[in-house]
Amino acid sequence: MTATLFFGENSYLLRQELNQLVDNFKKNEGDLNLAIFDAKETSESEIISACETPPFLGNSRLTIVKDFDFKKSADQLANFLEQPPETCELILTAKSVDARKKLFKNFKKNGTVKKFPLPKPAEFKKWLYSQVAQQKLQFDPAAVELLSTFTLGDCEAAENEILKLKTFADGEKITVNDIKLLTHPNLHTSVFNLTDAIGERKIGNALADLHDIVSRGENLIQIFFMVVRQFRILLSLQALASRKLSPFEIAHDLKLHPFVVQTSMRQLRNFSEAELLAAHSKLLEIDVGIKTGKLNYSSANPGEFALALEKFIISFA
Repeated sequence: MTATLFFGENSYLLRQELNQLVDNFKKNEGDLNLAIFDAKETSESEIISACETPPFLGNSRLTIVKDFDFKKSADQLANFLEQPPETCELILTAKSVDARKKLFKNFKKNGTVKKFPLPKPAEFKKWLYSQVAQQKLQFDPAAVELLSTFTLGDCEAAENEILKLKTFADGEKITVNDIKLLTHPNLHTSVFNLTDAIGERKIGNALADLHDIVSRGENLIQIFFMVVRQFRILLSLQALASRKLSPFEIAHDLKLHPFVVQTSMRQLRNFSEAELLAAHSKLLEIDVGIKTGKLNYSSANPGEFALALEKFIISFA
């Protein structure tokens, strides 16, 4: 038997490797010896039963269990990994794992454990260039940088944007203006740009960024809490500045994506400590207003809340 555990937040690369393994298995053993389960809808006994089923006109049987939750008990499956049948190939996928659990330890002892972490900024840019080359596209280096910022380490989103840009470019070089025209930044990047404009005192740009986010149908409450989160990140970074840690050490300490830390470190230079504390105080006032009903908000009537956000932005003028 081969037992493999795939886990990590980079679902795109995990899925790519899993699909390749499935394709290779089908070529050798066919579809009848393949069983794919959703962990949320499958019991341990069903997984074990599938693994114990003899292969039909083949040498082995592949059982895949997707999105396994390590928070739930899995003693049966952990014990099964200690003496599995020779004809069984088992692959478990999970977003996160608990290394203290017997199941994880038995995968490590009796099989293979492979982690798919989110890429670091430099790794993601290298991957982007490889995708551009694979599609035989011409990209301005600055356009790759902007696409990297807009997609924030999300390989799947970046691949979709590259394919869209390929259709648009029709053999021509892709520029920064093409990225701005065709690619919407993800919500985090949009909020970061909004905060950046506030820090640089480009109030008109900040208001335009806010209106653009709202016009895309994003939830104002979600936008608000992401703005709050960004200012809290800046306060945390300022508190850690004296320790002279690297961006990756800070990302680990604060449990943030390296992209977020790297871009926020640059943004931090736009604010004094007093300005960050004042901004946090104003955001807290808005938050209290929402929760106590002093500030009215509904998806059908967002005007009063939108005005509060606009006043917050204008306060930096």
